[in-house]
Amino acid sequence: MRTAAAISIAALAVACASGPQTPAVFAVAETEPVKSVDDAADDPAIWVNAADPSASLILGTDKQAGLYVYDFSGAVVQFLPSGELNNVDLRQNVKIGGWSGDIAAASNRTDNSVTLFVIEDGAVSETGSFPSLIEEPYGLCMGVWSGGVFAFVAYKTGDLIAYRLAGPGGGEEAARVKLESQLEGCVFDDETGFLYIGEENRGVWKAGFDGEAFAAPALIDAVAGPSGVAADVEGLALYKTGAGKGYLIASSQGNNSYAVYRREGGNDFVTRFSVAPGEVIDGSEETDGIEASSANFGDAFPNGVFIAQDGFNAPKGSPQNFKIVDWRGIAAVIEAAEAGAAN
Repeated sequence: MRTAAAISIAALAVACASGPQTPAVFAVAETEPVKSVDDAADDPAIWVNAADPSASLILGTDKQAGLYVYDFSGAVVQFLPSGELNNVDLRQNVKIGGWSGDIAAASNRTDNSVTLFVIEDGAVSETGSFPSLIEEPYGLCMGVWSGGVFAFVAYKTGDLIAYRLAGPGGGEEAARVKLESQLEGCVFDDETGFLYIGEENRGVWKAGFDGEAFAAPALIDAVAGPSGVAADVEGLALYKTGAGKGYLIASSQGNNSYAVYRREGGNDFVTRFSVAPGEVIDGSEETDGIEASSANFGDAFPNGVFIAQDGFNAPKGSPQNFKIVDWRGIAAVIEAAEAGAAN
């Protein structure tokens, strides 16, 4: 784990990495690498410590071995050898039947299941699982809607199944929807009831969900369209700035960048950015999973963070890890793009 020295916020948005139209930011911290080699790290999630936000945690999957738990300096605080976990997500302060607390779910390809975890007092523990109804659960995100807590699981077949959780140890199908080709990344907006889905070779989709069924998905942005998003479309994340407002972010793996859309309305495209190599910490390339949060995590991250899996960690040949970006750098990129659009 390496942490960058203080970097001025103005400097975060001046470099160019993936091309002249792609402004870059820099990671200010990175996690320790996963122990598995080659293609291993995949997807992060953020647990906010309400009592001490600076003591919040990052959950990150090693899709060959299990679940890592990091602090915000990037140090490993726990490892759970739970199997070949691909994607992970969590929800806090939820109630399921007679149980309440903070719960995480991960797609587990070892036994074709969804594995469940509870986070209590800053410690993560595995509490149970339920079977996936299609072989090889792949992408996964969580959501709270219509009185239920859901794990949405995406498959290479183009199917996506919403499983309603029955507690910290079980779940059953509530609804499903199907697109034409391989899916992975997804994110659910608990305030609007919209599920965003990444179809790797086609683009980003949006589908309404009422707890029992999906509305017909609508395409927000197509691969190779005007925004410049390039296959594969991978991780998706939300950065919330207020009621129904903020940004949707997508990993554009084919050109090592991240597309930013408005959270509200028709999810208009705003800009793209890349995470470039800095003096201390390398950038991120071929990113799978991403996460973002607008929580105040203390002096280092008062406006939140963006976290990206790094497909090529430096030095060359190193095991993969996750890069941590101060949101203020991304906010500067967005502000510049919005100012340019207004002129």
